[in-house]
This record gives sequence, structure tokens and C-alpha cells, in this order.
Amino acid sequence: MIISIHIPKTAGSSLREMLQIEFGARLMLDYGDWAGFDSPEAIAHRAARTSKMRRRRDRLLASYDIIHGHFVADKYADLFSATDFVALFRDPCQQAVSNYFYLQQNPQIRHPAVKAFHDAKMTLHDYLRWNATGNPQTRLLGSVSIDMLAMVGLTEEFSRSIALFNATFGRRLTNPVFVNVNPAWRGGGYEIDADVRKMVETHREADVALYRRAKEIFARQAASRRV
Repeated sequence: MIISIHIPKTAGSSLREMLQIEFGARLMLDYGDWAGFDSPEAIAHRAARTSKMRRRRDRLLASYDIIHGHFVADKYADLFSATDFVALFRDPCQQAVSNYFYLQQNPQIRHPAVKAFHDAKMTLHDYLRWNATGNPQTRLLGSVSIDMLAMVGLTEEFSRSIALFNATFGRRLTNPVFVNVNPAWRGGGYEIDADVRKMVETHREADVALYRRAKEIFARQAASRRV
């Protein structure tokens, strides 16, 4: 079973579209865990969904080849006899700013983090200091080490990451359509000022270290697959 962890604002929505074309009915989408947000309500909600999903093991094996969505990797760890975890990672400054604007522009989303964000009228600096959503890339890996992932992709190397996925799993993902992109984003990344970069280094230190490791693993995997 391929387990594709969709870390928010890492081009996971674009990957999802490509997976749907390639895998069809053999793809299961798993969203709704409130992953990446810690509150008593969210933690209890995730635990209940995880317990329910793990009881479906045999049905999952019979019906699907890949599961993709917003969830902590632990949800599927040690559930199947063979599991290949994959994920895309993004520069933490870019990911943080992108997600901030996404939350700002989508108050209608029914999610406790979105409500708390708007109730507090958070600035970007407030958001970066918010412990409940800190280090989202690290949070979604849970206890699964990035070194154990069968494929590590980078948002900044999206085309090569798709080629790496194909080479790793013998698939033919094609025709990338970029979806869920901030309309104000023009490519090449957001301009990050020194204050924001410093706050990310301070409040998202784990994600900074994780991204550094992701780049190393991607380079090694891409070289070994010649992509």
C-alpha cells in the first residue's frame, strides 16, 4: 500500500489530481482528520477517525492501492504487511506564508483551526508564534522517520518529484494541473523578509531541520533513479 501524506501547501492538491487520473477507483482520499492542529477537540477527533480506519484494514487492502490525504503518518503505520510512505516537502518559510494566506482567504472552511485563526484576527507573526499549528511538516510525519519514506519529493522540484514517483513505483503520472494555488502567487516563491525568516527559524525549527534532510534524501533518491 502506498501512503501519500499530503502536507498542506506543498502541491499535494496538484499531486492528488494526478493520482486520481492514474489510480482511478484504486485511490482513496482521506481528509478530515484536522491534522497539523493540536487542541483537545482535534486530538480526540483524530483518535476516533484513526481507530475507525484501522478497523477497515482488510477492506482497504482489497479496494485500494494508494491512500492520499491530510493525516498523521502514524494512522497507517504497521497496518499493512508492506507500506510505502511518500510525501512532498517545502521550504518552511514558503509553506508557512502560503498557508497563512490560505487560511486568511478561506474563512468559510469548517475546521477548528480556521475558526480560531479568524476569531483571533491573526497577523502573520501571530500565526508563526501559534503553537497549535507549529511545525506542520514534522507533525504530519508523526513518529515515522523521513529516512523511512520510499519517496521524498520537494515542492520546489515538483516535476522531478513526479518523475521520481513514477520511477519508484512504475507508474505514469502525467499532465500536472496546479490547483489550490494562491491567486496572488506568481511563481518563484514568496518574498520573505528577514523578520519572518527569523521567526520561522525560531518557531519552526523542527521543520527547518526536516526540510534540510528532505533535500538530501531527494537528491540521493533522484540520482539513484536517474531523474
